[in-house]
Amino acid sequence: MQRLDQIDTPEDLKDLSKRALHEVAAEIRSYIKKTTSFTGGHIGSGLGVAELTVALHYVFDFKEHDHLILDVGHQCYPHKILTGRKEQMMSIRQKGGLSGFPDPKESIYDRVKTGHGGSSLSTAIGMAIALKEKDPNTSNRVVAMIGDASLQEGSALEALNHGGALESLPLIIILNDNAHGIGPAGGALSKYFSMFRSGRLYRTARAKLKRLVGKVEKRSNIFGRLATDTYNQIKGFVHGFVPKLQQQNWFEHLNFFYFGPIDGHDTGTLVDTLKICRKFKRPVLLHCITQKGKGHSDVEDRLAYHAGKPDSSISENLPEEHDRMGTSSYTDIFTDEAMAMANRDEKIIAITAAMADGTGLIRYKERFPDRFFDAGMAEQHAVGLAQGLALGGMKPICAVYSTFMQRAVDQIFQELALIKAPVMLCLDRAGVVGPDGATHNGVFDIAYCRMFPGMTVMAPRDGAELRLMMRFASELGAPSAIRFPRTKVPEEGKLKAPPSIEAGVSETLLEGKDGTLIAYGSMVYPCLDVIDILKNQYNLEFGLVNARFVKPMDEAMLKRVLPSSPLVITVEEHVVAGGFGSAVMERASALNLPLEHCSILAIEDHWVDHGQRVEALDMAGLSIQKMVQRILKLKGGRPKPTASVGSTAVRCGSNESEDRYTKDCN
Repeated sequence: MQRLDQIDTPEDLKDLSKRALHEVAAEIRSYIKKTTSFTGGHIGSGLGVAELTVALHYVFDFKEHDHLILDVGHQCYPHKILTGRKEQMMSIRQKGGLSGFPDPKESIYDRVKTGHGGSSLSTAIGMAIALKEKDPNTSNRVVAMIGDASLQEGSALEALNHGGALESLPLIIILNDNAHGIGPAGGALSKYFSMFRSGRLYRTARAKLKRLVGKVEKRSNIFGRLATDTYNQIKGFVHGFVPKLQQQNWFEHLNFFYFGPIDGHDTGTLVDTLKICRKFKRPVLLHCITQKGKGHSDVEDRLAYHAGKPDSSISENLPEEHDRMGTSSYTDIFTDEAMAMANRDEKIIAITAAMADGTGLIRYKERFPDRFFDAGMAEQHAVGLAQGLALGGMKPICAVYSTFMQRAVDQIFQELALIKAPVMLCLDRAGVVGPDGATHNGVFDIAYCRMFPGMTVMAPRDGAELRLMMRFASELGAPSAIRFPRTKVPEEGKLKAPPSIEAGVSETLLEGKDGTLIAYGSMVYPCLDVIDILKNQYNLEFGLVNARFVKPMDEAMLKRVLPSSPLVITVEEHVVAGGFGSAVMERASALNLPLEHCSILAIEDHWVDHGQRVEALDMAGLSIQKMVQRILKLKGGRPKPTASVGSTAVRCGSNESEDRYTKDCN
């Protein structure tokens, strides 16, 4: 790490020769592999843009003059290493450590905090317009780096349409073309880009363009002209040399000056080309061909080099979420049931949006390739596609992470709820997700699903109930949403599996003289632990209701519990605003039920940052010990503990005073 040891800021990088930059990129790649072997994280994107990031910081001044916007943010690891955060990389995605995405709180070099794809171009165009308004002759530039998979996202295409219409704009778009999103990219645009990557065409164009860059640079220096003056000559060269591109170069038709494709791992060519690009007084798109996961030990394993798992030592001393944790994940159960349903019913169709691996549907795709559609990074289209399939008599299951389904709220409204289209939305990663942090927490879906008339919104307490809800939704004949968390399902058999479920009917699991917890979905089993502690340590007896549905609400249960229980607390892994507890209060108010002894236990009005999932739950106030504290406070004091009970979960009243989870209990 001889070169990297000398670099603390991009200013140090500028002191090096162009020839040394390739060594810096190689050392960055090694450093990323070393740190992520411990922390885990989005490995592949960073490995693929090491040279590109080095070249960008070598040519531009992103501290004082220029602006860099990274799309999604997965590729930010080399950027963080070069901008003063090298020594903190061993903390990335851990509680109190660096975010896995750009974050303005960390560095002046991070302009935005972003974890969703397709957003960079709109932001960059806005910043470029602002730069030009301040100084029409500015030499500063806004650079947006976007992947080919993100470019398929609707907002990115909208931004290209707008940006190309602005004749003189200090904007450079770097198209990082690696033919991948989370997995291999698909769709018509992917096929279009593959034309550029084809062997002979790419190799010949790369050699020609490399010579051309030198000529343009020389001409600009000799005659004192900006590179814009050579636009017609370069355009003629590209079109004359590659007639196929003359017919099909989409970016030229959108009025961007297209430069490329060039080798995104050739630092010399990158530096020379970027110097030319920054001289243009019009929007420029530089097309770079890179290899995602470059240098990874197994570049054929798309999951390994997209996002590696952290070392087990990071979480080995952390408590379990609750005492009844199983081994299979909710995602595993979802996939198994989707495949079982497809075996029974040929009308079942599975849809996702660039998340075939994450949602588990990659296994479904292998078994039912003709009944699976990956819409790419296009959640709006995925929901609209589901509507069309439903109207055609199919039974679509649309599986998308909760945080990404937020993009398709208008489609849930117009395409599903408004005409009661029978589509099943399965919202994976609902609740806090852990290391990905605030950008990926799925804590808003109850609000954006339940507000539409005709929607059925539910959440299972365990794997058995998830299976029942999926079967129920497939025969409902109306739009529905099922949310489940990124965690393990509780052990089978700890609670008796119901034979079936009925719309808007909850399940009473325990009765209690001191109060009742009404838990929604993922919070049912943690509430069992909470009730054990309240009983064994504080001699308080609480009942427990598994709500199952937020819409329709179980009014009969509310009429029974609210007037008779001295304290009623709703519990959910969601923000307070618009969530399950809010729905209970609204419905109870409409029914004229007493509310003075009712409270909501949910995520308050703040962002939950990154850490392991159990740490994120604690930050959200939803760890078992934090819930005990909050309930005791609502009871009007802290009864003297009667005894301590053993558990895998850390308890309030523990003698381990230094444990981070018990410090607030004292």
